[in-house]
Amino acid sequence: MRAFLLILLFASMFSCRKEDDHSNLMITAGFICGWGSGEDSLVITRSEINYLYFIPAKSREPVKQAMRKTQESEWNEIVDAVNYSEFAKLNYNTCNVCVDGCDEWVSLQDDDFDHAIRYTKGQEINSIKRLQEILSRLRAEFAK
Repeated sequence: MRAFLLILLFASMFSCRKEDDHSNLMITAGFICGWGSGEDSLVITRSEINYLYFIPAKSREPVKQAMRKTQESEWNEIVDAVNYSEFAKLNYNTCNVCVDGCDEWVSLQDDDFDHAIRYTKGQEINSIKRLQEILSRLRAEFAK
């Protein structure tokens, strides 16, 4: 009987431990190019991914707009690619669009974390390379 109670006690202790599932994590990413030539954005949450592309010089109406549910395996891959402490160390803030170039941005927001970077479109950043690859893959999927 004592063994059963010990097993029950340990099982209840471990079942109550909640690992951070990043359920409130929101990733926004996109690009913008000068002369109003084009902008896109991705908004990724545990439940869905939204994509928007428009050409400001023509209209504020989206040229392409799409949404789909986030798959669990996909969410796990995204969460695995996010390292808050490494991302917080990044201090990129380009303004290529100010001189008619292109910029990309990535923003991570979670319960008590909020940081964004802006860098030259297409630039690889080693500490977030996996996340950049995932974002690029999603952008290509939605842009079709």
